[in-house]
Amino acid sequence: MLGVWQRASSLPLAARVALIYAASRVWGWAIFSAVGLHQTYSPWKGAAMTYSEFVMIWDADWYATIADTGYPSQLPLTDTGQVAQNEWAFYPLYPLVAGALTRVTGLSYQVVAPTLSLLAGFGAAWFIFRLFESSLAARASNAAPATASAAQNTVSNIQTTALWGLAAVSFCAVAPILQTGYAEAFGLLFLSWALYLLVQGRYGLLLIPALAAALSRPVGVPLGATVGIWWAVTVVRRARAEGIGRALSTTIGQLAGALAVCAFAFIHPVHAWLATGRIDAYTATETAWRTGGEHVSPFLPWLTQSQNYLGQVVGPAVLVLLLAAYLLALTAPLTRAVLHPALLTWCAAYALYMLAFFNPQSSTFRLLLPLFPLLLPVVALSASQAYRWLLLGLGATTQFGWVGWLWHWKQLPGGGDYPP
Repeated sequence: MLGVWQRASSLPLAARVALIYAASRVWGWAIFSAVGLHQTYSPWKGAAMTYSEFVMIWDADWYATIADTGYPSQLPLTDTGQVAQNEWAFYPLYPLVAGALTRVTGLSYQVVAPTLSLLAGFGAAWFIFRLFESSLAARASNAAPATASAAQNTVSNIQTTALWGLAAVSFCAVAPILQTGYAEAFGLLFLSWALYLLVQGRYGLLLIPALAAALSRPVGVPLGATVGIWWAVTVVRRARAEGIGRALSTTIGQLAGALAVCAFAFIHPVHAWLATGRIDAYTATETAWRTGGEHVSPFLPWLTQSQNYLGQVVGPAVLVLLLAAYLLALTAPLTRAVLHPALLTWCAAYALYMLAFFNPQSSTFRLLLPLFPLLLPVVALSASQAYRWLLLGLGATTQFGWVGWLWHWKQLPGGGDYPP
């Protein structure tokens, strides 16, 4: 493996990025294929599944329905009058693009959707690499090298670390989701692109991937908060040198972009409202997946679920420890040394958004994927190749656990199964 890595180092950067991501998806194919052969009964098939069948189960069904018939104009209700699970919980861009390609090419949706995810993942891999490279370069610029040779070594080290960071993301536990009929690869593509442009300070171009990200996955609110906070940080920094008036006047465009990104977060919920006539159509649908169809109760589900899983005292204590550990990791010197402040802001905003609005359950592992920048400081913890290969091996191994435990259907005693 080390010899392969050394030979690959002579390839162009784009080729190395593609090679890393392709290797991870081949590994994902092997895992899905192996686990699918051991799938017995499931709601989708009463026997073992091929790879192409296995990657199109669970929520891929919902996306396929949206691609075929769109969203319902009337919300379905349960026997108790609560909103039932329906298509409005899923964002429109991925199924609409996949559906359009299905009609244009004449291929089946079951072929087009995972292929689209696979291709989007390659795009995401490039932007993740560029994002990591830009972040490392920005932090390294604070200590400019004394000689040209040292500068060249710095660039080489930055690119190497960024490639290892990409590899860590590509082989992380939930990375197999990027080759299924889910919208995660689409969302990761546009999110990583948007964050890259944010780090580069290209606030006008940022609107394009930010809009696409907000229409692919529920990242609009934290992304809008991140761009808005970064505008405020920019104003404060400039005000120290130029005065507050000058700082505000020179960042009007950045502020307008931040407000636009915030507005993008409301497009899908407003669409659901206008189409169904019910203002809470989106949130009522989202909570239909929760026991009893609860209303949105910010932060409370984390406390409740911690008690359900670990007990009245131990559960909240573990939750507090996890939150403290996350805060320490986010503010650690190494994290601040390799992550651009805008990325630190994103990781804080998305985590806070999860705490406020998500219901912790088995899908939470997948929902942590937008926090991928935090894998860069994990990689940077040591330059040892043995350490970094161990990280990749650990991630690749845990994929068996994620696919075998959550993606693989196993009937629970009370019916159903834990969703991936």
